[in-house]
Amino acid sequence: MQIYSDHFGRVIWLTISPAEVRMDLQDLGSDFEYERCATVSEVGKLCESLNVTYEELPAALLLRLENQMTAFDLFTELLDDHHIQFEYFSG
Repeated sequence: MQIYSDHFGRVIWLTISPAEVRMDLQDLGSDFEYERCATVSEVGKLCESLNVTYEELPAALLLRLENQMTAFDLFTELLDDHHIQFEYFSG
């Protein structure tokens, strides 16, 4: 689901499944293109850190991240703060 978009070309998506939680950020401008991705496979640990069930996870993440230009950074900081490992791509 798309959780953020602006006039400057930044779009952020959040995908939640029992196997993983993934956030994708894409910045597209007339003279640049930038992407970042963070993927968490320890979904249970993420739920535990937020003190929610898997069913409550989407609402909990949306409450923290939806409509935030810095949602990607907030998400990775949350993961770091709770020592949750994630795969990271930047390009």
